[in-house]
Amino acid sequence: MYCKFCGREVDEKAEVCVHCGRRIRNSVSSFLEGSEFTRLKPAREPKSPGLAGFLGFVLSWLFMGPVGYIYLGQWNWFFVTVVVYGVSLLITLGISYIIFPFLFAFHQYQMAQELNEMLPSRARPDGEKPGVQTGDTGPVV
Repeated sequence: MYCKFCGREVDEKAEVCVHCGRRIRNSVSSFLEGSEFTRLKPAREPKSPGLAGFLGFVLSWLFMGPVGYIYLGQWNWFFVTVVVYGVSLLITLGISYIIFPFLFAFHQYQMAQELNEMLPSRARPDGEKPGVQTGDTGPVV
């Protein structure tokens, strides 16, 4: 990770840059990154990223976008997004209604991919181990 003020490399968990002395993270971002409440709960079986994104997109138009997190087994994210969704609709006088379907679709799609990567290799839909690429990687002649 790099300091956003001086551009030098700093430790990933650093709160303050050792080079320029400025605070890198605010207390809210530090709280959310390390919070048990926002941590992904491991899935027991593979989840379809396409279905998760579809649920997030379609259900958002019916004011039920956070329901996609229930499909993913992430009740913590369901409750967080219900609150954020409701407050943002009130503050923006409904304008955020147009944006949220895309946000929910994107986030739930990526979350399903992350959950599938966390699964042991025997439970993964493709049978591969996380981070291992199979196939011929040699030069093409």
